Amino acid sequence: MTPTDRACLQYAVHVALGLDHAYVTPDGACVMVDSIDRFDPSSNPLDAVITTLAQMMKLHLEGVGFGELRNDLLRSGVREQFANRVHDHLVDVSVEEWAALRARIRWYGDDTGEPLPASTEVQGES
Repeated sequence: MTPTDRACLQYAVHVALGLDHAYVTPDGACVMVDSIDRFDPSSNPLDAVITTLAQMMKLHLEGVGFGELRNDLLRSGVREQFANRVHDHLVDVSVEEWAALRARIRWYGDDTGEPLPASTEVQGES
């Protein structure tokens, strides 16, 4: 997954589940406090909501307008109420939240997904 995919998925998890502490691995797993989940939008409605919101955020960051995103959702076959909720959420995202999302994209861009090396020396020991 790209850094943008990962950051948008993390933000969508925050919105849909209210979780502030999630991390999306390079292969798309979402690490939360008590679980590691892989989203399957084809078999789980909540996963579909999360992945749709993440994708719409990504497309908006790439320059697609909110109205066009709503219309694209409707053309894809989702119900109007769902398309309206996604649209309304995106419109309500503050300038600060978009800036934080862009910062998270940069953060994921620096993340290799590699485990941190174990320290050979424990602080405070001699």
